[in-house]
Amino acid sequence: MGRDPRYIPPNSLQHVVDVVFQNRFLLCPSTIVNERFLGVLGRAQKKYDMPICAVVVLSNHVHYLLRPRDGAHLATFMCFLKTNLAKEIGGRLRGWKRHFFDHRYHSTTVSEEQAAQIAVLRYVLSNGPKEFLVDTVIQWPGVHSAIPTIEGRDMIGRWIDRTATFNARIRQGETEIDTEDFASEERVEISPLPCWQHLPEADWRRAVADLVEEIDREVALKREELGRTSLGVTKILTADPLHCPDQVERSPKPRFHAFDAQVLKAMIEIWREVIRCFREASEKLRRGILDAEFPEGTFPPALAFVPFSTETVSGMGRGQPL
Repeated sequence: MGRDPRYIPPNSLQHVVDVVFQNRFLLCPSTIVNERFLGVLGRAQKKYDMPICAVVVLSNHVHYLLRPRDGAHLATFMCFLKTNLAKEIGGRLRGWKRHFFDHRYHSTTVSEEQAAQIAVLRYVLSNGPKEFLVDTVIQWPGVHSAIPTIEGRDMIGRWIDRTATFNARIRQGETEIDTEDFASEERVEISPLPCWQHLPEADWRRAVADLVEEIDREVALKREELGRTSLGVTKILTADPLHCPDQVERSPKPRFHAFDAQVLKAMIEIWREVIRCFREASEKLRRGILDAEFPEGTFPPALAFVPFSTETVSGMGRGQPL
């Protein structure tokens, strides 16, 4: 049996994880890697109008909290992002000729519950300290949205227009072109969680600061209990980007994040109904019935994405579990 159909509810909070090929440290932080990553992310956000609630880049994987309009919006955004990160960081900075990311990104839908959304944000922001890489959130030397969010500032990167660079090289007949002539500043804007949208800006930013303080305290206590010390910034920055870990902890990724068991049950039931309807329509299509109706928000085989109706989108905004 093939993969389950890609389906995410409209305007829902998505925890997206993207892992580097073979868990290599190709995203090992440095000034230029951070700059290029934010440049690509900022350009993708502007191009596709993607709300970003958090982003944390570790050496071998990335966490995003995004609010796409639907599955097609997320897919086009991630395609642009992954392709350009592979070219800029993998090809140009690392000289890596193979796949940059390991398979497809994984997206988990977060329920509308405040407790669930805060818990997922807390988990994302804890990356770095929770693995005993650094002592505190602020010490992580890579891209991390916590401090910019708390301080109310955008994260700034550099985007290089490779099309313009190529065209200039063709026009001028030169092999050496100063790429800085085609570089621009790109900004990554962080949005509040859906459950915090009603709050004044100062309040939800203070809530993020409180989460960071809790993370730092709890990780410090855990280090003391276990007698552990953090790896430290110096070792992180000097790690071999091509290093492939001998062992990688792989835990199954959930399809949904929910706080209340009944909410989770409702989300699963809706998902199962989508799967049932999708498979019925797929079977009709295989039999040559070309007008088979696929569920809203899914990608039929070899056919165009089925968008959500206005009624569905407005219904989701009235407290339905998805």
